[in-house]
Amino acid sequence: MPRYYYDCPVKTFYMMDNFGVEIIHPECSYGLASKAINFIEYFLFKHGKIYVAKESEEIFKPINNDLAQFTRDDGISTIAQYDEAKKTFINGSFRILKKYNPKIIMRDNKQFFMPEVEK
Repeated sequence: MPRYYYDCPVKTFYMMDNFGVEIIHPECSYGLASKAINFIEYFLFKHGKIYVAKESEEIFKPINNDLAQFTRDDGISTIAQYDEAKKTFINGSFRILKKYNPKIIMRDNKQFFMPEVEK
């Protein structure tokens, strides 16, 4: 079963603050009530993986109008928008195939950071 994690405390805190992502860590549990300074100080010195709580994994599924970045077969990196009615990312009139692994980069006009996946 894959596990989601961040390796950057600043991105993690941003996602917690802006999108409600909850995290777990073998050595501590912060949740959303944590103070930013304590959180960042702790992880800046630990350099460990910051695991996303299972309850927050739904946040990383695309929703209508999400913008995602992907790389085409010709090596060009480009952007696509999620169309909920079609259940896929769209670039112009083209559906983006899952093989291109589009990663959400913007939601609700805010930067969005997808976590890494540990398999």
